[in-house]
Amino acid sequence: MRFVYWIIAVPVLAFAGAFAAANPEPVALRLWPFPYELQTPVYAAVLGAFLFGFLIAALWFWFAVLPVRLERRRLARHERELENETRHLRQELAAAAHERTAGNGTAPSPDTAARDAGARRLIATGGD
Repeated sequence: MRFVYWIIAVPVLAFAGAFAAANPEPVALRLWPFPYELQTPVYAAVLGAFLFGFLIAALWFWFAVLPVRLERRRLARHERELENETRHLRQELAAAAHERTAGNGTAPSPDTAARDAGARRLIATGGD
């Protein structure tokens, strides 16, 4: 990716430098609605206009993707909550299984062991 950046950036910078060297003549800019007039080289006016356009487009894009970023943040928060709940339920399941085996001093029945194994498998696979 960095290589592609340099493949694009170097020619653009070379073009901007050549444009600036070829257009040093001053131009008068009247900044409507203000009564001021600004003397600047042609290259500065053109490159300034490109920079202004770039900043406006970047701001536009930032606001356009804002709902998507907010939704991703909400989903990430929800995912963390679900992971915490899953961890808590696994701990409760392990504690209940331990109490069941330790409480009566006997091993769980085959039916109870199969049900516990199925519950653990269901939790481990996320319900799929």
